[in-house]
Amino acid sequence: MGFDLDRSEAGEWSAASDSTAPDMQIPLAVPAGQSVLVQALSRNLIAERFAIDAYRKIAAQGGNYDKATLRLVRVALAVEEEHAEILSAIIENLRNLNGALAG
Repeated sequence: MGFDLDRSEAGEWSAASDSTAPDMQIPLAVPAGQSVLVQALSRNLIAERFAIDAYRKIAAQGGNYDKATLRLVRVALAVEEEHAEILSAIIENLRNLNGALAG
């Protein structure tokens, strides 16, 4: 059984699709004034969101998988959510630091 994640869904992130951390939403277009590092981290966060969405879709079909596979998916989901939280915090700290240095 295959799994397909349509990347065109990238612009459709909402609090409903990510109810665990709605404050971690980021725009797809990176503002022009940001550093290259913040831009790269923002793109990485988008990739984490794709992984989280994919694992959530797989976990929602839990009846189709054996217990070991489902557990593996849930562990991977937790790891990806932790990565997204860490990246979000780093991005916010860098933006605050850049704002303090500019001001």
